[in-house]
Amino acid sequence: MHDHKLDDSARGHQRSPSDTQAFRERTKRDALNELQHELEKLEETATGEFREEIHRQFEGFTHLFQRFLQEEGPSLEWDRIQKLPDDAIRDYNSLPTPNGEEVKAFLSKLIVIKLNGGLGTSMGCHGPKSVIAVRNGLTFLDLTVQQIEYLNKTYNANVPLILMNSFNTDDDTQRIIRKYKGIDVDIQTFNQSCYPRINRDSLLPIAKHCDIADDIEA
Repeated sequence: MHDHKLDDSARGHQRSPSDTQAFRERTKRDALNELQHELEKLEETATGEFREEIHRQFEGFTHLFQRFLQEEGPSLEWDRIQKLPDDAIRDYNSLPTPNGEEVKAFLSKLIVIKLNGGLGTSMGCHGPKSVIAVRNGLTFLDLTVQQIEYLNKTYNANVPLILMNSFNTDDDTQRIIRKYKGIDVDIQTFNQSCYPRINRDSLLPIAKHCDIADDIEA
């Protein structure tokens, strides 16, 4: 038997760093082009005024997808994580007690934002999770409104409650919050973005149409 040292030509499967980088760039371009093509097909299934909103949502999704493709390296750099200094966390009892006017000034800078996009179906609730009864017949949302109303009345403040809804919860939430009209809390809502899920392997949308009610999981 004879040992032969393989020359470079025999090791054609080995790529230089520049070749690898070029390959990655090509696959990224292909992934983005394919995604845009699939999104255009999805957009064609939308109708009426909904189509304009879908177009706006897909533009935002494409921007985030481009950022995802550009990310390289670990998502967490452990070498940069350091222990907090000893005085970073202070004991609550060591804090000075503010007077009423100071509290009111603090509260004037406060906005309470609640994520309200999830459904409570896994817990037997047909609607937003926030309407699940948790104590004495009161829901999560009831308790939140009560707490904010207490602050507003106690300190003559105007702390608003902002609910971030989803396409799953917005209609129900708009009906539910009507019962708080007589409560001293300003309740506002807005909808989170509605983006399609993508397949991990193909990086393409799972959805085949824009009928959200017919395919919520996609």
